[in-house]
Amino acid sequence: MTEVDGQYSLFGGVHDVRAKTQSIHEKPRFFDADDAPTDRATADDMDEARQRNMAYEYLCHLEEAKNWIEACINEDLGATIDIEEALRNGVILAKLGHYFAPDVVPMKRVYDADLSRFAKRGLHFKHTDNINYWMSGMSSIGMPHIFFPTTTDLYDKKNMPKVIYCIHALSIWLNKLGKAPNMENLLGIAEFTEEEISEMRRALDDYGISIPAFSKIGGILEKEIGVDEAAKHAAVIAINELLQKEDIETTLSALQNPKAYLNYIEPGNKNRYHEILYLAKLDKTETAQDEGKKSDECDIYEFYLTHSEIQDIINDINEIVRKEIAEAKFRAAISDINKCLVSEDGSAEDLVNALLVPTSKLRNVNELNGPLYLEFLRAAKESRGEENLKLAEIQEVVDLANEEMQKRRDLEGALQVANDRLTASDVEGLFDALHHPAFKLPPLQRNSAPKYQATMFFELAKLVDRAEEGEGAGIRLNQAQIQDCVKAVNNQVRDVRKFAEAVSAVNICLSQDDPQETLAALHVQAGNISEVLERCADDYHTWLKEGIFVKRAEAEASQGDSNWIELRSPDSQIFFYNPETRELLWVKPENASDVSYYMAQDEIQWVVSRVTAKTLRDEWFDENVDHVIRLQSMVRMNQTRKRFRNRLKFLNENEEAALKIQSLWRGWMIRKDLQERQEYLKNNLRHVIRIQAWVRGYQIRKNYRQLTQDRPGVQVLFKFLYLLEQSNVDHAEEAELKKYKANIVKEIRHNQQLEKELNEMDIKIGLLVKNRLTLQDVVTASKKLKGREVTKNRGLKELSKESREMLESYQHLFYLLQTNPNYLAKLLFTMPQNNCTKFMETVVLTIYNYGTNTREECLLIRLFRHALREEIQRKVDKVQDISTGSPTVIKIVVGYYRGAQGNQNSLKSLLGPLIEQVMEDKELNMNIHPLEVYKAWISRMESETGQASQLPYDVTPEQALKHKEVTDEIENTIKKLVAIIQSFQEKIISSVDKMPYGIRYMAMCLRKDLKEKFPESSDEEIMKAVGNLLYYRYMNPVITAPDSFEIVDLEAGKTMNNIQRRNLGSIAKILQHAASYKIFDSDAKYLASLNAFIKSAYIKFMEFFATASAIDEIEDHFNMDEFSDVTMLNKPMIFISPNEICSTHKLLLDHQNEITEGDNDPLTEVLSSLGPVPEEENEQMLGGEKSTEFGLVLTNKWELNMSDESNTQALFSKTKYLVVDLLRIQRGESLTSVLHTGANKQQQELYRAIHSRRMAEQQGQEDEEERNAKLSVFDPNDTTIDKLKQHIIKNLQILETHKMVTATEDYQELLTSIARDICNQRKYRQRRKQDLKKMAATMDRMNKKKKYYGEAVTHYQEYVKACVNNLSKGKKQRHGNKKKTAKYTAQKLYDKKVLVSIDDVHQSTFRAVTIEFSSTDEVGVFEVSGKLGGLNLEKINLIFEDLLQLQYEGVSTLKIEDKVTVNVNLLIYLLNKKFYGQE
Repeated sequence: MTEVDGQYSLFGGVHDVRAKTQSIHEKPRFFDADDAPTDRATADDMDEARQRNMAYEYLCHLEEAKNWIEACINEDLGATIDIEEALRNGVILAKLGHYFAPDVVPMKRVYDADLSRFAKRGLHFKHTDNINYWMSGMSSIGMPHIFFPTTTDLYDKKNMPKVIYCIHALSIWLNKLGKAPNMENLLGIAEFTEEEISEMRRALDDYGISIPAFSKIGGILEKEIGVDEAAKHAAVIAINELLQKEDIETTLSALQNPKAYLNYIEPGNKNRYHEILYLAKLDKTETAQDEGKKSDECDIYEFYLTHSEIQDIINDINEIVRKEIAEAKFRAAISDINKCLVSEDGSAEDLVNALLVPTSKLRNVNELNGPLYLEFLRAAKESRGEENLKLAEIQEVVDLANEEMQKRRDLEGALQVANDRLTASDVEGLFDALHHPAFKLPPLQRNSAPKYQATMFFELAKLVDRAEEGEGAGIRLNQAQIQDCVKAVNNQVRDVRKFAEAVSAVNICLSQDDPQETLAALHVQAGNISEVLERCADDYHTWLKEGIFVKRAEAEASQGDSNWIELRSPDSQIFFYNPETRELLWVKPENASDVSYYMAQDEIQWVVSRVTAKTLRDEWFDENVDHVIRLQSMVRMNQTRKRFRNRLKFLNENEEAALKIQSLWRGWMIRKDLQERQEYLKNNLRHVIRIQAWVRGYQIRKNYRQLTQDRPGVQVLFKFLYLLEQSNVDHAEEAELKKYKANIVKEIRHNQQLEKELNEMDIKIGLLVKNRLTLQDVVTASKKLKGREVTKNRGLKELSKESREMLESYQHLFYLLQTNPNYLAKLLFTMPQNNCTKFMETVVLTIYNYGTNTREECLLIRLFRHALREEIQRKVDKVQDISTGSPTVIKIVVGYYRGAQGNQNSLKSLLGPLIEQVMEDKELNMNIHPLEVYKAWISRMESETGQASQLPYDVTPEQALKHKEVTDEIENTIKKLVAIIQSFQEKIISSVDKMPYGIRYMAMCLRKDLKEKFPESSDEEIMKAVGNLLYYRYMNPVITAPDSFEIVDLEAGKTMNNIQRRNLGSIAKILQHAASYKIFDSDAKYLASLNAFIKSAYIKFMEFFATASAIDEIEDHFNMDEFSDVTMLNKPMIFISPNEICSTHKLLLDHQNEITEGDNDPLTEVLSSLGPVPEEENEQMLGGEKSTEFGLVLTNKWELNMSDESNTQALFSKTKYLVVDLLRIQRGESLTSVLHTGANKQQQELYRAIHSRRMAEQQGQEDEEERNAKLSVFDPNDTTIDKLKQHIIKNLQILETHKMVTATEDYQELLTSIARDICNQRKYRQRRKQDLKKMAATMDRMNKKKKYYGEAVTHYQEYVKACVNNLSKGKKQRHGNKKKTAKYTAQKLYDKKVLVSIDDVHQSTFRAVTIEFSSTDEVGVFEVSGKLGGLNLEKINLIFEDLLQLQYEGVSTLKIEDKVTVNVNLLIYLLNKKFYGQE
């Protein structure tokens, strides 16, 4: 009995006590304690054990349900593993329904009750009627519908665990109703084979659902039936009191009392119930008394057993009795087996019957193996003596006997097939038959198949010859004879092959020019070549080479394959050998030519014998050659001495002529060498020029490296000053650029003025429209509104100055936040981090409209960039933190670009086709775990052979990898995996241009920021961090779970199965290893073959990361500059709610000091104008709900700063140009020495010439802008070089006071800047051309905007004029063009509160004052005149628009002509009523 929500359940039953009973008494049968791993299990091992236990428990539930149904309907339902399939037609369930509800489910309604229709044609849709009858029967007995399965769960086998779950609940329900027996608990008792458990595991994986909690059935049913707590309490008290008596029958009756709500009462256990319950109650009473408790003062259950305690004791006793009975049956079965073994009358049949008893728990008992069981088991029993054999020993002997019998059957069958093939002369068939493992033969050679057949046939013939007459028909070869024949053939083939290879080696050596190699080949003993002498190696090689040349010539002319050699072995057996393929045949190939490319052994022997004989003959003649050689040498010596004496005599007689000839020869040789040298240089002129250019380039590069060093000197600058010469084109472009900037500033200011006028016109139009609406209210309710003012609805949309200022302040605030990302970037890391992500995903992305257009996307990426830099500076302590931590900005960036608001389609087009290809491949199974591959191999082998495998099922990964089949399967899978991964990587690398710009730009920023903060880190470490962003965070989750990111389109209700997820997970895992260069170590040796691929893939990934993180800057990509916003026709707008405005305002105020830079900061100025955050007026402020979004137009409060540089920077630039002019003319060791060294006359004249030329160029410039551009650098007063130096020294002194240069360091800052200008001169010109193009485009857009504003102003003016005309339209229609007047006394106007006071006129005299209002020809202008007594006052004009403007500005009173004070609001009301209202 279990406790559910504080109440005891009536339906705890077998499901709730299983865990307790099992833990107390024994472990499940499917887990052997001896097999428990001694080391700590891995996660995969624990998951494997969990899935295995789940399959076993579900099989136990199936067995329980099957046994219970069989007990109810008295039918055998077959094997447990097939019960799910047997239930699908509903026949069994309909019969079960007839059992407990015969009125609702009569037998005549059961469709196909005898299963004849099902046996012939399978399932029919009418079988679903049986299922519906069963569920109707359950409904009739009040079974809760929460347990009911659907028809498709059973009929289509979509959720069979739900059906079994319902049957278990039905058994408990019927048992409580007294209509069915109790369901037996078989958990830990029922036994199943490993194949059945594995098959159930696969079935549960196919269901793809979780197993229902069978143990919670009682708790659910308890909610359906109430419990009479008072009756239960009384019954429990009665049981406790009866325990004091010795009446066991009475105690049993009390326990069976229905009001006690006790389950599983077994009458046969009544004695134990009474005894154990009595002892438990006595122990509880003594414990309470020892604690000093009294029965009349404490709860009675301090002394008595509670309901749950009684139920637990009953359950424990039942379990103990059941175990004792099972153990007794088991011991009896083992004892019977041992009796059969010691009994002399015990037969094999008796032993098999004893072994097949279910309680013996023996497996794989085959009735046909009875005699062998008897033989083996009696032998085992004799070795044990009087001691009985145990279960494990009997099982081991049974398995051994099964294995031996199977071997005998296999050998008998193999012998029969082999002898049949032999007698039928089937060479190929015999060869295939010899491969049977039962023969235990050495490796067979297919080319020797005829030899095997001939040898075995000869052996069989000898047996027949030796047999007696009439007995030869039944003779056949046995295993030993076949083995001897095969070994004999193999030995013969081995010897013949050695002979053939030796001959082939001689032929191969002849194709080389190494006689010693040929000699070594001839000496090989296997070749059987004799008469070989060491000293004849060269002759052997030469003669044999000539012989093979002749053979090849003849072979070329023949037809067929000439690579075969016909050889005769030493034992005179003819065979054929191919040296190229090393193939040996005993029969001549069909395509073999009659002439071979190679020499046979007998041919080689013939040549060797001839050479040896010739050599021995020549050596005999050479023994007497010494005397002949001596005689020849003496004759040659005498002739040589005679010729030398004659030549010396001739030279001595002609000495003078000889010397002249020598001098002429030497001169000719020198001239010849010079001519050849000149001719050589002339012929190689191009190379000479290249060498000279290389030397000059080397000198220039050397000087340039000196220029680009940290502190270039004056001597280096002298060599490159010519590069700073400015041409007329340069001056013209600079002047044009300044002209553009000046014109753009003028246009911006002009457009800003037009925009201001448009805003004023907006206000006027709004005032006129508002006045018109107010006028309509006045006309319809003029009598009811006497003296009262309409209450204003104050808010941002209200047409008042206060609301307008607040609206403009918020427009300026959010424009500033949007265009200056530093504020939000700092705010993200100063605010509480638990709110950072939410603030980023809601408010911040709202400010940028989620990057929906080019401008907002550019600004949003700029924010990401500054936020990333801020986070790296604040929170990243080492490069590895990017990969191991969870950076906020990277997480937000990846989520943005992987979501719908980013560029999700890029990932879908990039990876979608490959992922779909992997998912659609039904045959693809990337399973590389050794255990799973091993078990799948065993299952496949058993399915193919139909026999149980002799290999153990539970092994370690190391043991599984010892099998070649497992390693081959893993290697094949790895090859497929590598091919798929290569396609993924190639697609990723080739699609770098398809990646979103933002993600690539952030990768580039990440690389630069990390290198800046960690300069000592290697490029590889930083690139790994970049790869962590681009692949692991951006792409890897998409490959692992494509359905979560909508990368693949799945049908409704369909999900990815486990195999698909495992395949994609394996691909993503290896790709991640490659991206981070994580190789497999000793823990996964079976994956070590992937390390080479990972290394090569890593190199490709590094190149990909480098390419992906090298991209244009954001301004160049989006073509955005400082003029982009001012040239837009439509102002930017965001859609934001009042709550978001107020929360942003509050955060900025709370962290103002951390994100601003003082009182002069623009954000400080805007926040000061806004003031505190509105507390309770969010809704009223906008005239709507707090969470309702509205469009907020953003405006810029600050003008565009077009100044190029500050005064000091301008002075620094000017001084640079002056120093350059000086260094062009005068040189020195340092700038200080040049400034303080006098110039010579030549330098003075050169400077005056330059000065005069520049003055002439300046006077020739007609364009003032261009003249000013040159004047900014050139000073006409510097007429001499000394004045130039004084000017430079003065400027340097000013710059030194601003700490821009240092005299003690020879003004190195100035020289470094000049060097940088020289290096970047080309970039300056390119940038200037780009700026000119941008300025021209900007000017064009400014002109369009100017035109747009002009047209808008004209339209607004016409609209205002029409509005004013419409105010008096009604009156003009009734009175024509006649002017209307309204005359009042001052007293009447004072009573109406229109008139406040008149200076110098007392209120008592107001009746004598007359004031008259008259309309004029100009619409909206009124003429006001007055009389005081008989005196006419001066007439004045009152403009109606001015009155509305004053009302908008909140001015309550107006003083006319500094004399008459009136109420503005009431005056407007009066004019509306008299001149624009309806009568």
